[in-house]
Amino acid sequence: MDATALVFRDATSSLDDLIARVQENPLHLTLADVTIEEPGHPIEGENWRPQLAPYKPWVHDAALDETEELDGTDGDLLIVGALGMGITDEERMGIIGSAVRGEEGEGPTASAVGQAIGEVAAGTGAAAAAAPARKLSPHELWTLGQTPRWQPKEEAKDPSCENARETQERETSQNRETLLTARETSLSDRETSQSEETYFATNVPVTVRRDGKGYAVSAVHLGKLAEHGLRADGLIVVVPSFIDDVPVVRIASEAFSRRFTSGAQVRLLVVPDTVEVVGSQAFNAVSAEVVYLGAGVRTYDPSPLDMALPNPRLEARRYLVSPVNKCYAKKEDCLLERLGGGHSERLGAGDARLFSSETMAPFRLIFASAPYAEHFVVPDGVRVMSAAAFAKGCPPPRVIDVPDSLERVDGSMNPETLWRASDPAALARIVARCGGRVTDFQAVEKNQCWYGFAEGNDPAEKDGFAREDGVAKEPSVAAANGSREAHLVAGPPAPDSPSRQFSSAAHARMRGATAVSAREAAANAASAMVAPVSATDRLALPREVEGAPLTLIAERALITAPATLVIPDTVREVRDGNACKGTRKLMLPEGLRTIGTHCFCSRTLVGPVLIPASVTSIGEGSFEYAIVRLAAADAVVHITSDQLISCFLEDVEDGIPFDFARYDDQLLVGRGLPDHLGALLHRVAAPFRLAPEMRDRIVEALRERAAEAVQYVAREGDIAMVRALADAGFLNDVELFDRQIERLRASNRTDCVLFLMNWQHDRAEATRATAPKRARDRFAL
Repeated sequence: MDATALVFRDATSSLDDLIARVQENPLHLTLADVTIEEPGHPIEGENWRPQLAPYKPWVHDAALDETEELDGTDGDLLIVGALGMGITDEERMGIIGSAVRGEEGEGPTASAVGQAIGEVAAGTGAAAAAAPARKLSPHELWTLGQTPRWQPKEEAKDPSCENARETQERETSQNRETLLTARETSLSDRETSQSEETYFATNVPVTVRRDGKGYAVSAVHLGKLAEHGLRADGLIVVVPSFIDDVPVVRIASEAFSRRFTSGAQVRLLVVPDTVEVVGSQAFNAVSAEVVYLGAGVRTYDPSPLDMALPNPRLEARRYLVSPVNKCYAKKEDCLLERLGGGHSERLGAGDARLFSSETMAPFRLIFASAPYAEHFVVPDGVRVMSAAAFAKGCPPPRVIDVPDSLERVDGSMNPETLWRASDPAALARIVARCGGRVTDFQAVEKNQCWYGFAEGNDPAEKDGFAREDGVAKEPSVAAANGSREAHLVAGPPAPDSPSRQFSSAAHARMRGATAVSAREAAANAASAMVAPVSATDRLALPREVEGAPLTLIAERALITAPATLVIPDTVREVRDGNACKGTRKLMLPEGLRTIGTHCFCSRTLVGPVLIPASVTSIGEGSFEYAIVRLAAADAVVHITSDQLISCFLEDVEDGIPFDFARYDDQLLVGRGLPDHLGALLHRVAAPFRLAPEMRDRIVEALRERAAEAVQYVAREGDIAMVRALADAGFLNDVELFDRQIERLRASNRTDCVLFLMNWQHDRAEATRATAPKRARDRFAL
């Protein structure tokens, strides 16, 4: 380890030894090792709002005639052309002087100058042999559009001084170039000899700025290592403690941004004891596995970390804290912040033992080490969980055990997380805003499902038998241990989505952990989306859990569910939020009484789903975009995708939790229905509480789509639908009747064809019976 290096590579030494050596040898840099970032500010006499001067026409200044020297301008074509033809400055100015005096007889014209220069370049003419002309005045040069670019002989400096000046300028230029590239080329001695070794030490470019009485680190260019061909993995990064004996007191939020650290994998990042403030996003974009906070850090509130953001992608992240830090601590792989005053004022350098005591002031959980196990335990004493407690980009913990000291959870958490506490009612109020399921420590897990227990209060089951309509069910349904009941708290975990599967496969391929190509990974993810439902993709909830009947599915217990879901006949209530996303086949039992809001709305249910007659209450938003059969009304209804116009009812007296009048109005509009034509046909086939006027309007809507309706009846209709359509007058038209007969014959629907033929015959007989007979018909044989 090099005590003077900001970055070195060490993939074998223990982190404790590295941190100890860094603490013993704080890093000191000089101003030559860093770049000072000066913020923009006005100086005395400077105008920060410059304005253009008003236009002023050019007027000859007589003072120019007395001036011996004028500043030159770049890009004079005459001078460049003369130099290109091999004419010296003295020869060129002599020719110009002759042209100005009119020695060639043409006066000061551009043609004369050009002709003279051409003669000199050719080596002919009188100008080539002429004696050096007098020096032109500045006004004459101004008139010709030229300015002097040479040092007059009478004002020439001593050659030794000139050489010294040139030498000084050359050295200054070299020093400037060396200073500008020192941070990038300080590795030149090691590039060729140590580029393949396992260890090196260097100072990468660092940018700092003034921050009060100290410095703030604003940029650490770790990406320069990869640009110079050095290995950029297993790095140990030590933030400087002093710059020219001035302490570094802050790490800016952009100091380790992605544009500075892309391509560098850091094993340990050490924040020295002199740093007091760390920006909230300082370490979010750097691929650092371990971050050490020194004793002086007193302000650090990290923003939520996305482990997929750094390059290379983060595999793990955890924090280490100095044992004498008064504001932060590491406990059970968690970064904690002490809340309130309490004992903080009495802590000193030797109070590390006191700091680890359980009698300390409460904490705020700032960050939990990632990745996470399925079961995570919040340390004792934590009162607040910050919004950045759990990182994104990795699977969150499925179960979180919290202490009784927890009072607040900031931010949002994974809604499928199961929270456990000794007082689940109090915990439910705490996590109500951030999401999640709540239970107590008595909950058990069976087949990846969590079940809780509660004391039952159903009077129908106090005698050990569950009763429905006064009829006792089998004894196996009743609770075997009194009134103790079980309820489903959390269903099985949701499978990885195809996009997450593809992302994981692509990340593994980049790391070289798999030989699957990107094309194969995309094909596997696509096949997962259209794969048929397997026999194992099925969840049949048990009737009993540890001897207690399963009577309740708690809120959001089944946010996601397998393709086939079977609910046992012991369940009496399904509470709110059981969307069952991913479910295609749903079997609800007879005996179920209540279905909460926003339940069974996966939009993939294969219908019609049978809702038992025992269900008397269904919340809004349930069965979204599905086709259901109401057993109590013997009717098939199509549920709209607009949850604001739900037709389900709660706690109805007649036992039919559906508003058919509102549903009929939706049928005429047809917006958001999974099958508008099928909904119209099913409504006519089962005219439960259907007013005659509404039936006629529905029939007219069917006649507008007669061709589609005839095909639908032949393909999916039954004899009950055909009878209802005939009775409603849909087939009164002869042409439409014949078309329906032909479609039914083509679909081999013999029973429907026979019914229609008999229906037509009976209708004709009834017509003839009601028609008045002629006189000759009375005597016909």
